[in-house]
Amino acid sequence: MNIGLVFPKSTFLSDPMVWPPLGLWYLSAQLLAQGHETSFFDLTYDELPKDGEFDQVWVSATSPQIAESRRIAEITKHWKFTKTVLGGAGAWANPESHKELEYNLIVGGEADHPDSIKKILNLAQTSWKKSIILPISRDLEWVLPPDRRWARKYWSHMSGYRMTSLFTSRGCPMECAFCESGRHGVIWDRLTRYEPLPIVEAQIKECAEMGFTGLAYYDDIFILNRKRTQAMLEMHKKYNMVFRCFLRSDILCKHGGREYLQELKDGGLIEIFVGVESASNRIKENIHKGTTIEQDTSVLEWCKELGITCKMSFILGLPGESLETMEETRQWILKYHPERVQVDRLIPFKGTPLTDKPDEYDLQYQEQPDDEWFFRGRMDMGTRSFVSTSNLTVEQIDVFWRNLELELEEKGFSK
Repeated sequence: MNIGLVFPKSTFLSDPMVWPPLGLWYLSAQLLAQGHETSFFDLTYDELPKDGEFDQVWVSATSPQIAESRRIAEITKHWKFTKTVLGGAGAWANPESHKELEYNLIVGGEADHPDSIKKILNLAQTSWKKSIILPISRDLEWVLPPDRRWARKYWSHMSGYRMTSLFTSRGCPMECAFCESGRHGVIWDRLTRYEPLPIVEAQIKECAEMGFTGLAYYDDIFILNRKRTQAMLEMHKKYNMVFRCFLRSDILCKHGGREYLQELKDGGLIEIFVGVESASNRIKENIHKGTTIEQDTSVLEWCKELGITCKMSFILGLPGESLETMEETRQWILKYHPERVQVDRLIPFKGTPLTDKPDEYDLQYQEQPDDEWFFRGRMDMGTRSFVSTSNLTVEQIDVFWRNLELELEEKGFSK
């Protein structure tokens, strides 16, 4: 078959052409291995294919892209020759909001397994508005490197390096209540699975051959398995690659602290992204974060000593939040001054404990805005939140967030 792979516009991002949609490229690799042909379209700059150009068109979208998924369906529902499939994290985490969209097949679960590829191809030919959840395999021994034919269209400069992204493990064992990919979320499961190291090395080698000099890892916790991480650090040295990654302060402290961080730097680490969420340990406990602000502080100080850029993110309006705990977060940011800071208001997505078990958390939901609401990347100071706590109204959270954003900008904090 001839399959068109489509990524909707990322209307919520200020710069959508930074990190590629690797999920579609994993699908492409398996489709090619089974003898099919694939083409790729990012609707940020490409046109949607026309009816009859492909046997099937597969669309993969995240939760903030649901409006674009709906727009595509309004066009493709009239098609007579090409069958359509919708998948991705949005449909997986929130099937109720997607099941009425007019695609032949709507898919959740791990779609790039060889058996799943065959099932999707067959079901899409005979279905209309059918939804399925595909199983999660127990390992990733079957995985193929993503098809990176289109990778040069996506890149980011970081500290003078040309960066591209990798995603070499799936799943997270942690319990953060706002996350759909943790052990209590709907995506993946509590088991963390790793791509075989030869597959990882093949990706790093290919990225180097394409002219990239840096890697951005999107693994939930890149440093979780220290022995495996050490093997990947040797690959970075072999191919002369720097990297950035997500990092949890509790895992770093548990596995060696500053010594482990030095080892990571020696293996090419130039930037980490740490989800602090709140400077209040009580708020962290409310969301089962598993880290402490003391651990976060240690990691930031080690980064400054070692010359590693430390980007830290915070969320306002978490369960139990008050003006005092938000001020605690503000004061910590101003005192310790991370090199890069990201502050968001809480957006409880479907498929997370916050939305699936609301009675267990101190949150009240107001009328949820439409699908075009601000998510991350496009700054719109006029947007309105829709979650409050017993201590805070929506308006109080919004005012504090806007004032803090302006203050951080005035004081020269980088995002």
